[in-house]
Amino acid sequence: MSLVMVLEMESGATVEDVASTLSGLNPVLQGKRIIEGGLLSGSRCGYGFQVHRDPVPVRARGMRVPWRVGLTMTFHFRAAYMLDSLGQIYQLIELFADQHPHRFVLSFQYERIYAVRDECGLNLVWKIS
Repeated sequence: MSLVMVLEMESGATVEDVASTLSGLNPVLQGKRIIEGGLLSGSRCGYGFQVHRDPVPVRARGMRVPWRVGLTMTFHFRAAYMLDSLGQIYQLIELFADQHPHRFVLSFQYERIYAVRDECGLNLVWKIS
């Protein structure tokens, strides 16, 4: 069974922004000129993108924010690899937050919030030990 983490990024964030951050993490890429998906380096975590031409509301449960989602990135992994995958995902979002001003929310299947990037910075709600 596959589990899914969802990274909802505010309108204005682009696949190219994420690609510039990913390039520092040495992912295994699938796609041609534009990254369509791939595997995060050092884990068994696949990822993909959905670009919203018309921005949509944040779907993560309990999140009430004034911004809309323009880019959704999903991470897929098996339960046995959850901690390894989360470590790689957190590395990505921490680096992305350092490199780009965009707000975002990371959730587990839209049900539980794991991280929020807002005007106050990055808050890792669920810490990995």
